Amino acid sequence: MELLIPGLILVALMVWASTKIKKTTAAAFEAETVETDEFVINKPDGFLHVLNGDPQYAFESYSKEYGGEGAEDVRRATATVKVTSTTAREEAMRRLNAGNEKIDDRSEVIGETKYRLIETRAVANDIEYRNLFKIAQRGDKTYVMTITAIAETTDEAMRDIEGMLDSFEIK
Repeated sequence: MELLIPGLILVALMVWASTKIKKTTAAAFEAETVETDEFVINKPDGFLHVLNGDPQYAFESYSKEYGGEGAEDVRRATATVKVTSTTAREEAMRRLNAGNEKIDDRSEVIGETKYRLIETRAVANDIEYRNLFKIAQRGDKTYVMTITAIAETTDEAMRDIEGMLDSFEIK
């Protein structure tokens, strides 16, 4: 009997902690707007914004979902923003000359900023990927948003991925 009450208290604390962890984890994958001093991105539902991740990236995110058959250990999509000192043209040429199949290469202007949008396909470890790039230059800095997604992704997930790419704007 002396152990029953402390045991029940311990179980109650474990249930409370587990519920709290599950709620916090679920909230981390909800849609949100990520805004820094230099750019804005609308992260869709199902993606986690990595805080204190790889220091080479100004933004890093990955999908909660993994790929299907043959890609069980690979995230459905990853997204990064890298800030470089090379020009936007050099970054675009690097993406286009990477040996991947070019699907699309176009430009758009938002406000006073010109963006270069590039899409390529690549195969690695027998998995086909879609690589989406959005490149813009402001002063001596070039911003490169890269989204790599498994090619066999649902239409709904691709809409979310393309929406994140479209939402990326430098200030």
